[in-house]
Amino acid sequence: MRLSREERESAEIPTCSMADIAFLLIVFFMLTSVFRVEQGFRVNLPSAVETRKLPKKNIAHIWISNEGMISIDDNIVSKEYVASIIAHKVESNPNLIVSILMDKDGMYGDLSDVFEGLKEATAYKVSLATLKERGS
Repeated sequence: MRLSREERESAEIPTCSMADIAFLLIVFFMLTSVFRVEQGFRVNLPSAVETRKLPKKNIAHIWISNEGMISIDDNIVSKEYVASIIAHKVESNPNLIVSILMDKDGMYGDLSDVFEGLKEATAYKVSLATLKERGS
């Protein structure tokens, strides 16, 4: 008595369309992702004859409105907390540059309070944001 073996086809998963599916998923996630951009306050920056661009890395933004409101990286804070927040940021990143965006109609006393907080936090790399004058 002879036993015959049946030849079975091996189970295969078709992978010819896997690249298409992966590409479509990448496109889908790219189109539906929302990248958060810091907004801060709407401030009217003063103009200057000469300006320089800051690097994109190692930046902390402080917005000062003309009403005296202060925002650090999109979080509204009071003047008393500027030193502690920036000190924590400087501790975690010693190369931190603090960019101050102040409304041109803002009070100098608010800027002075922020500078005192930065001095307490030992944040000595400070940039004052301006707009470049047109025609210059």
